[in-house]
Amino acid sequence: MLSSLLRRLGQFRRPAKRALVLAGGGVIGGMYEVGALVALDEVLPRCRVNDFDLYVGSSSGSVVGSLMANGIRPRDLYDILDKETDDPLNFQRGAVYHRGAFSNAARNLAQFVWAVGKKAVSGFRLEWPDLLARSGADMPAGFFSVAPLERFMRDAFAAKGLPNSFRDCRRPLLIPAIHLDRGERVVFGLEPLQDVPISEAIAASSSIPGFFEPFKVGGRDYVDGDVGHTGHADLAVEQGATLVVVLNPAVPLRVGSPNEPDVRSRGLYAIMEQTGHITSVNILNLGLRELSLRRPDVEIHLVQPEGKVSPLRGPSMGFEASRAALRYGYTSVKEWLPGADGASLTAAFQ
Repeated sequence: MLSSLLRRLGQFRRPAKRALVLAGGGVIGGMYEVGALVALDEVLPRCRVNDFDLYVGSSSGSVVGSLMANGIRPRDLYDILDKETDDPLNFQRGAVYHRGAFSNAARNLAQFVWAVGKKAVSGFRLEWPDLLARSGADMPAGFFSVAPLERFMRDAFAAKGLPNSFRDCRRPLLIPAIHLDRGERVVFGLEPLQDVPISEAIAASSSIPGFFEPFKVGGRDYVDGDVGHTGHADLAVEQGATLVVVLNPAVPLRVGSPNEPDVRSRGLYAIMEQTGHITSVNILNLGLRELSLRRPDVEIHLVQPEGKVSPLRGPSMGFEASRAALRYGYTSVKEWLPGADGASLTAAFQ
Protein backbone atom coordinates (compact mmCIF):
# COMPACT_ATOMS: atom_id res chain seq x y z
CA MET A 1 0.00 0.00 0.00
CA LEU A 2 2.78 2.41 1.01
CA SER A 3 4.83 1.59 -2.10
CA SER A 4 1.76 2.16 -4.26
CA LEU A 5 1.23 5.57 -2.64
CA LEU A 6 4.87 6.50 -3.17
CA ARG A 7 4.63 5.56 -6.84
CA ARG A 8 1.58 7.76 -7.22
CA LEU A 9 3.30 10.64 -5.48
CA GLY A 10 6.29 10.15 -7.79
CA GLN A 11 4.04 10.75 -10.77
CA PHE A 12 3.34 14.24 -9.46
CA ARG A 13 6.93 15.31 -8.78
CA ARG A 14 7.74 18.79 -9.92
CA PRO A 15 9.66 18.74 -13.20
CA ALA A 16 13.38 19.44 -12.96
CA LYS A 17 14.50 23.02 -13.37
CA ARG A 18 16.93 22.79 -16.27
CA ALA A 19 19.93 25.04 -16.77
CA LEU A 20 22.32 25.38 -19.69
CA VAL A 21 25.82 26.51 -18.70
CA LEU A 22 28.16 27.72 -21.44
CA ALA A 23 31.85 28.17 -20.64
CA GLY A 24 34.27 30.32 -22.61
CA GLY A 25 36.77 29.39 -25.27
CA GLY A 26 37.30 32.41 -27.49
CA VAL A 27 35.89 32.75 -30.99
CA ILE A 28 36.70 29.11 -31.76
CA GLY A 29 35.00 27.89 -28.59
CA GLY A 30 31.86 29.93 -29.21
CA MET A 31 31.58 28.49 -32.72
CA TYR A 32 31.99 24.96 -31.34
CA GLU A 33 29.20 25.63 -28.86
CA VAL A 34 26.77 26.73 -31.56
CA GLY A 35 27.42 23.53 -33.52
CA ALA A 36 27.10 21.39 -30.39
CA LEU A 37 23.77 23.01 -29.49
CA VAL A 38 22.36 22.20 -32.93
CA ALA A 39 23.32 18.56 -32.34
CA LEU A 40 21.57 18.56 -28.95
CA ASP A 41 18.45 20.02 -30.56
CA GLU A 42 18.40 17.42 -33.31
CA VAL A 43 19.38 14.25 -31.46
CA LEU A 44 17.52 14.71 -28.16
CA PRO A 45 13.82 15.23 -28.87
CA ARG A 46 13.08 16.61 -25.40
CA CYS A 47 16.16 18.84 -25.23
CA ARG A 48 15.09 22.04 -26.93
CA VAL A 49 17.96 24.43 -26.45
CA ASN A 50 15.67 27.47 -26.34
CA ASP A 51 13.48 25.94 -23.63
CA PHE A 52 15.90 25.71 -20.70
CA ASP A 53 14.72 27.43 -17.53
CA LEU A 54 18.02 29.25 -16.98
CA TYR A 55 21.10 30.18 -19.00
CA VAL A 56 24.54 30.90 -17.57
CA GLY A 57 27.22 32.11 -20.00
CA SER A 58 30.76 33.28 -19.34
CA SER A 59 33.26 34.81 -21.75
CA SER A 60 32.41 33.65 -25.30
CA GLY A 61 29.71 31.46 -23.75
CA SER A 62 27.92 34.67 -22.74
CA VAL A 63 27.53 35.59 -26.42
CA VAL A 64 25.99 32.24 -27.31
CA GLY A 65 23.96 32.03 -24.10
CA SER A 66 22.44 35.48 -24.56
CA LEU A 67 21.16 34.52 -28.02
CA MET A 68 19.75 31.18 -26.86
CA ALA A 69 18.03 32.83 -23.89
CA ASN A 70 16.52 35.38 -26.27
CA GLY A 71 15.00 32.65 -28.44
CA ILE A 72 17.41 32.48 -31.39
CA ARG A 73 17.23 28.90 -32.68
CA PRO A 74 20.66 27.24 -32.78
CA ARG A 75 20.05 25.90 -36.28
CA ASP A 76 19.20 29.39 -37.55
CA LEU A 77 22.36 30.81 -35.97
CA TYR A 78 24.41 27.92 -37.35
CA ASP A 79 23.20 28.59 -40.89
CA ILE A 80 23.92 32.32 -40.58
CA LEU A 81 27.48 31.61 -39.44
CA ASP A 82 28.19 28.70 -41.74
CA LYS A 83 26.89 30.36 -44.89
CA GLU A 84 28.11 33.81 -43.81
CA THR A 85 24.80 35.33 -44.77
CA ASP A 86 24.11 39.05 -44.64
CA ASP A 87 22.62 39.04 -41.15
CA PRO A 88 23.26 41.12 -38.01
CA LEU A 89 24.26 37.89 -36.20
CA ASN A 90 26.97 36.96 -38.69
CA PHE A 91 29.90 37.06 -36.30
CA GLN A 92 32.93 38.19 -38.30
CA ARG A 93 36.28 39.83 -37.58
CA GLY A 94 34.66 43.23 -37.27
CA ALA A 95 32.69 41.97 -34.28
CA VAL A 96 35.93 41.76 -32.28
CA TYR A 97 38.57 43.67 -34.21
CA HIS A 98 37.55 47.05 -35.61
CA ARG A 99 39.35 48.51 -38.60
CA GLY A 100 42.07 50.19 -36.56
CA ALA A 101 42.39 47.41 -33.96
CA PHE A 102 45.71 46.04 -35.17
CA SER A 103 47.22 49.51 -35.51
CA ASN A 104 46.21 50.15 -31.92
CA ALA A 105 47.68 46.80 -30.88
CA ALA A 106 50.94 47.69 -32.64
CA ARG A 107 51.04 50.99 -30.73
CA ASN A 108 50.36 49.12 -27.48
CA LEU A 109 53.17 46.70 -28.28
CA ALA A 110 55.48 49.65 -28.97
CA GLN A 111 54.41 51.16 -25.64
CA PHE A 112 55.20 47.85 -23.93
CA VAL A 113 58.69 47.73 -25.47
CA TRP A 114 59.27 51.40 -24.63
CA ALA A 115 58.20 50.91 -21.01
CA VAL A 116 60.61 48.02 -20.52
CA GLY A 117 63.40 49.76 -22.42
CA LYS A 118 62.98 52.90 -20.33
CA LYS A 119 63.54 50.97 -17.11
CA ALA A 120 66.34 48.92 -18.65
CA VAL A 121 68.31 52.10 -19.40
CA SER A 122 67.83 53.55 -15.94
CA GLY A 123 68.30 50.25 -14.11
CA PHE A 124 70.64 48.18 -16.25
CA ARG A 125 71.62 45.99 -13.31
CA LEU A 126 68.07 44.76 -12.78
CA GLU A 127 66.94 41.29 -13.81
CA TRP A 128 64.09 40.91 -16.33
CA PRO A 129 61.37 40.15 -13.74
CA ASP A 130 62.30 43.35 -11.89
CA LEU A 131 62.29 45.35 -15.11
CA LEU A 132 58.82 44.10 -15.98
CA ALA A 133 57.53 44.81 -12.50
CA ARG A 134 58.90 48.36 -12.46
CA SER A 135 57.54 49.06 -15.94
CA GLY A 136 53.96 48.34 -14.91
CA ALA A 137 52.59 51.88 -14.78
CA ASP A 138 53.89 52.65 -18.28
CA MET A 139 52.54 49.48 -19.88
CA PRO A 140 49.23 49.27 -21.77
CA ALA A 141 46.25 47.65 -20.03
CA GLY A 142 45.81 45.26 -22.97
CA PHE A 143 46.59 44.98 -26.67
CA PHE A 144 42.99 45.10 -27.93
CA SER A 145 39.71 46.60 -26.78
CA VAL A 146 36.55 44.56 -26.31
CA ALA A 147 34.42 47.63 -27.10
CA PRO A 148 33.75 46.43 -30.70
CA LEU A 149 32.17 43.27 -29.29
CA GLU A 150 29.87 45.29 -27.05
CA ARG A 151 28.86 47.46 -30.00
CA PHE A 152 28.32 44.43 -32.26
CA MET A 153 26.04 42.73 -29.72
CA ARG A 154 24.14 45.96 -28.99
CA ASP A 155 23.52 46.56 -32.70
CA ALA A 156 22.63 42.89 -33.32
CA PHE A 157 20.04 42.88 -30.53
CA ALA A 158 18.48 46.04 -31.92
CA ALA A 159 18.47 44.83 -35.54
CA LYS A 160 16.88 41.49 -34.60
CA GLY A 161 14.34 43.07 -32.26
CA LEU A 162 15.82 41.32 -29.21
CA PRO A 163 15.91 42.91 -25.75
CA ASN A 164 19.29 44.09 -24.50
CA SER A 165 17.93 43.86 -20.98
CA PHE A 166 18.16 41.05 -18.43
CA ARG A 167 14.71 41.91 -17.13
CA ASP A 168 13.14 41.64 -20.60
CA CYS A 169 15.11 38.61 -21.79
CA ARG A 170 12.85 35.74 -22.91
CA ARG A 171 14.47 33.36 -20.41
CA PRO A 172 16.50 34.06 -17.24
CA LEU A 173 20.13 34.80 -18.12
CA LEU A 174 23.19 35.18 -15.89
CA ILE A 175 26.60 36.44 -17.05
CA PRO A 176 29.48 36.29 -14.54
CA ALA A 177 32.60 38.46 -14.73
CA ILE A 178 35.49 39.27 -12.40
CA HIS A 179 35.73 42.62 -10.63
CA LEU A 180 39.40 43.38 -11.24
CA ASP A 181 40.09 45.59 -8.23
CA ARG A 182 38.25 43.41 -5.71
CA GLY A 183 39.29 40.09 -7.22
CA GLU A 184 35.73 38.81 -6.84
CA ARG A 185 33.12 37.27 -9.10
CA VAL A 186 30.08 39.38 -9.88
CA VAL A 187 26.95 38.24 -11.68
CA PHE A 188 25.22 40.42 -14.24
CA GLY A 189 21.55 39.55 -14.33
CA LEU A 190 21.23 39.53 -10.55
CA GLU A 191 20.94 42.52 -8.26
CA PRO A 192 22.67 44.93 -7.99
CA LEU A 193 23.78 44.41 -11.62
CA GLN A 194 20.46 43.41 -13.16
CA ASP A 195 19.97 46.69 -15.00
CA VAL A 196 23.31 46.62 -16.85
CA PRO A 197 22.69 46.06 -20.60
CA ILE A 198 23.36 42.49 -21.70
CA SER A 199 25.84 43.73 -24.34
CA GLU A 200 27.95 45.42 -21.65
CA ALA A 201 27.85 42.33 -19.46
CA ILE A 202 29.07 40.25 -22.42
CA ALA A 203 31.98 42.63 -23.00
CA ALA A 204 32.92 42.57 -19.32
CA SER A 205 32.81 38.76 -19.19
CA SER A 206 34.83 38.45 -22.42
CA SER A 207 37.79 40.70 -21.52
CA ILE A 208 40.61 38.16 -21.61
CA PRO A 209 43.41 39.66 -19.45
CA GLY A 210 46.39 40.85 -21.48
CA PHE A 211 44.69 40.26 -24.81
CA PHE A 212 41.92 42.77 -24.07
CA GLU A 213 42.06 45.73 -21.75
CA PRO A 214 39.59 45.51 -18.82
CA PHE A 215 36.07 46.67 -19.67
CA LYS A 216 34.48 49.37 -17.55
CA VAL A 217 30.89 49.16 -16.36
CA GLY A 218 29.70 51.88 -14.03
CA GLY A 219 33.27 53.11 -13.56
CA ARG A 220 34.53 49.70 -12.40
CA ASP A 221 36.95 47.43 -14.27
CA TYR A 222 35.95 43.87 -15.16
CA VAL A 223 37.80 41.00 -16.79
CA ASP A 224 36.96 37.59 -18.25
CA GLY A 225 34.37 35.63 -16.29
CA ASP A 226 36.40 32.44 -16.55
CA VAL A 227 39.37 33.84 -14.60
CA GLY A 228 39.58 31.50 -11.61
CA HIS A 229 36.35 29.79 -12.65
CA THR A 230 35.13 27.59 -15.48
CA GLY A 231 31.48 27.38 -16.43
CA HIS A 232 29.91 28.63 -13.18
CA ALA A 233 27.57 25.67 -12.78
CA ASP A 234 27.23 26.60 -9.10
CA LEU A 235 25.33 29.74 -10.11
CA ALA A 236 22.72 27.59 -11.84
CA VAL A 237 22.34 25.37 -8.76
CA GLU A 238 22.06 28.41 -6.48
CA GLN A 239 19.15 29.55 -8.65
CA GLY A 240 17.36 26.25 -8.13
CA ALA A 241 18.47 24.20 -11.14
CA THR A 242 18.32 20.44 -10.57
CA LEU A 243 19.40 19.35 -14.07
CA VAL A 244 22.45 21.16 -15.42
CA VAL A 245 24.04 20.74 -18.85
CA VAL A 246 27.55 22.20 -18.99
CA LEU A 247 29.14 22.87 -22.37
CA ASN A 248 32.92 23.39 -22.20
CA PRO A 249 34.79 23.89 -25.50
CA ALA A 250 38.30 24.48 -24.11
CA VAL A 251 40.23 21.28 -23.37
CA PRO A 252 43.98 20.62 -23.54
CA LEU A 253 45.49 18.72 -26.43
CA ARG A 254 46.56 15.17 -25.63
CA VAL A 255 49.23 14.15 -28.13
CA GLY A 256 48.45 10.52 -28.91
CA SER A 257 50.93 9.57 -31.58
CA PRO A 258 54.69 9.94 -32.09
CA ASN A 259 53.86 11.29 -35.55
CA GLU A 260 51.97 14.27 -34.09
CA PRO A 261 54.04 17.38 -33.33
CA ASP A 262 54.31 18.03 -29.60
CA VAL A 263 52.97 21.22 -28.05
CA ARG A 264 56.40 22.79 -27.61
CA SER A 265 57.10 22.60 -31.34
CA ARG A 266 53.92 24.61 -32.01
CA GLY A 267 55.40 27.70 -30.36
CA LEU A 268 54.72 30.12 -27.51
CA TYR A 269 51.06 30.80 -28.33
CA ALA A 270 50.23 27.08 -28.40
CA ILE A 271 52.04 26.54 -25.10
CA MET A 272 50.11 29.38 -23.46
CA GLU A 273 46.77 28.07 -24.74
CA GLN A 274 47.61 24.51 -23.68
CA THR A 275 48.50 25.53 -20.15
CA GLY A 276 45.46 27.77 -19.93
CA HIS A 277 43.19 24.89 -20.99
CA ILE A 278 44.85 22.55 -18.48
CA THR A 279 44.07 25.04 -15.72
CA SER A 280 40.50 25.68 -16.83
CA VAL A 281 39.62 21.97 -17.15
CA ASN A 282 41.07 21.21 -13.72
CA ILE A 283 39.06 24.08 -12.20
CA LEU A 284 35.93 22.82 -13.96
CA ASN A 285 36.39 19.23 -12.80
CA LEU A 286 37.09 20.26 -9.22
CA GLY A 287 34.06 22.56 -9.19
CA LEU A 288 31.71 19.93 -10.59
CA ARG A 289 33.05 17.30 -8.19
CA GLU A 290 32.51 19.59 -5.20
CA LEU A 291 29.05 20.49 -6.46
CA SER A 292 28.04 16.84 -6.86
CA LEU A 293 29.20 16.05 -3.32
CA ARG A 294 27.41 19.04 -1.84
CA ARG A 295 24.27 18.62 -3.92
CA PRO A 296 23.82 14.95 -4.84
CA ASP A 297 20.23 15.73 -5.81
CA VAL A 298 21.43 17.76 -8.81
CA GLU A 299 22.01 15.97 -12.12
CA ILE A 300 25.02 17.38 -13.98
CA HIS A 301 26.02 16.51 -17.55
CA LEU A 302 29.26 17.69 -19.14
CA VAL A 303 29.66 18.03 -22.90
CA GLN A 304 33.15 18.81 -24.20
CA PRO A 305 35.40 17.83 -27.13
CA GLU A 306 38.08 15.19 -27.05
CA GLY A 307 41.63 16.38 -26.55
CA LYS A 308 42.73 15.42 -30.05
CA VAL A 309 43.87 17.37 -33.08
CA SER A 310 40.84 19.20 -34.49
CA PRO A 311 39.82 22.67 -35.73
CA LEU A 312 39.71 23.67 -32.04
CA ARG A 313 43.49 23.54 -31.91
CA GLY A 314 43.85 26.88 -33.69
CA PRO A 315 44.26 30.20 -31.86
CA SER A 316 41.09 30.61 -29.79
CA MET A 317 40.65 34.26 -30.77
CA GLY A 318 41.31 33.66 -34.47
CA PHE A 319 38.74 33.47 -37.25
CA GLU A 320 40.61 31.31 -39.76
CA ALA A 321 39.25 28.01 -38.40
CA SER A 322 36.04 29.38 -36.91
CA ARG A 323 33.67 27.86 -39.48
CA ALA A 324 35.49 24.53 -39.26
CA ALA A 325 35.06 24.66 -35.46
CA LEU A 326 31.35 25.32 -35.95
CA ARG A 327 30.95 22.22 -38.11
CA TYR A 328 33.17 20.14 -35.83
CA GLY A 329 31.00 21.03 -32.84
CA TYR A 330 27.96 19.75 -34.71
CA THR A 331 29.41 16.53 -36.14
CA SER A 332 31.42 15.49 -33.07
CA VAL A 333 28.58 15.99 -30.57
CA LYS A 334 26.06 14.35 -32.89
CA GLU A 335 28.33 11.29 -33.04
CA TRP A 336 29.02 11.39 -29.29
CA LEU A 337 25.45 11.52 -28.01
CA PRO A 338 24.29 8.02 -29.08
CA GLY A 339 27.48 6.42 -27.75
CA ALA A 340 28.32 5.15 -24.30
CA ASP A 341 29.81 8.44 -23.10
CA GLY A 342 26.73 10.41 -24.06
CA ALA A 343 24.26 7.80 -22.78
CA SER A 344 23.47 9.51 -19.46
CA LEU A 345 22.67 12.83 -21.12
CA THR A 346 20.59 11.10 -23.75
CA ALA A 347 18.67 9.23 -21.03
CA ALA A 348 18.02 12.46 -19.14
CA PHE A 349 16.11 13.89 -22.09
CA GLN A 350 14.18 10.80 -23.23
